[in-house]
Amino acid sequence: MIENNKDIKKKFISEDLGTRNYYGYRTDLVLSKIMLSLLTFLAVFIFTDDMMFSALIAAEIFFVYTLINKYSVEKKNRNGKEKLISRMKKEHFKARLDEMNTDAFEMLVGFLLEKKGCRGIVKKGKRMFLAERDGIIECIKIYKLYDNMELEKTDIRSLVVFMRQNSIRTAHIVSTAPLSKEALEFLEKYKEKINTEIIGMEELFHMAEEYGILPGNKYFYNKISESKYMKKKKVHLKKNVFDNKKTFVYVASAIFFYVTSTLMPGNYLARYVSLYFILLTCISCLYFLWERYVSSSLKN
Repeated sequence: MIENNKDIKKKFISEDLGTRNYYGYRTDLVLSKIMLSLLTFLAVFIFTDDMMFSALIAAEIFFVYTLINKYSVEKKNRNGKEKLISRMKKEHFKARLDEMNTDAFEMLVGFLLEKKGCRGIVKKGKRMFLAERDGIIECIKIYKLYDNMELEKTDIRSLVVFMRQNSIRTAHIVSTAPLSKEALEFLEKYKEKINTEIIGMEELFHMAEEYGILPGNKYFYNKISESKYMKKKKVHLKKNVFDNKKTFVYVASAIFFYVTSTLMPGNYLARYVSLYFILLTCISCLYFLWERYVSSSLKN
């Protein structure tokens, strides 16, 4: 199945990680597992002076931590799959709405509101509809706007005037664009006199998903392998390795391996590893200072 494809799993995990790099995440898991095992080995060896017993305990910790890491990766795989499918559904839904003309959009809104309980929907003017629910007449105002647009106060004022003139207390404002600050403030003034439900893109999407008018997950699984969704992230190697957040990890690693080399004088490898992490710490600090002060001033 497509979910078992390694590249697809990597995509799911990357989706859950957000801006964090996939390979950096897997590397951190491996390094933390190794460091914990070495720390366990060192602690047991200091108290027991038995190398075989210490190695056995360290190996147990290694395998237990491996299972924990596997569970963590599988959890991120599941979460990432849900997030990616949800994002793809929203993009699909928005694309379909953008393709619709005003009449088709009004028919869709009418269908969704009928599913919600509105009955006898009739058109009373431009973008204006009336419906009955539980014996009460409700007003439906539909606005199909486009990117970077807002629903203005004047649009809301005309709706409020119509409702007050016709003694209607409940309105559904359906808009593909957010309401402006002035429009929201205007509605707030009339909240004691009229009840308004604002149905935006997010609410429309959830209604469409609830009432089953979106394609099933299988459709989106087949779309995942397309280049749009399988595009590889540009890996910023320098930012990933010399990230200032990892400096604390490098410092802790340097201290850990230095203490190990001190307690076990014959362990030259630990001393070299400690020097390696000290070098990484220095480079990370220099890189942070360069990016924070020198590079930013050059750009300005």
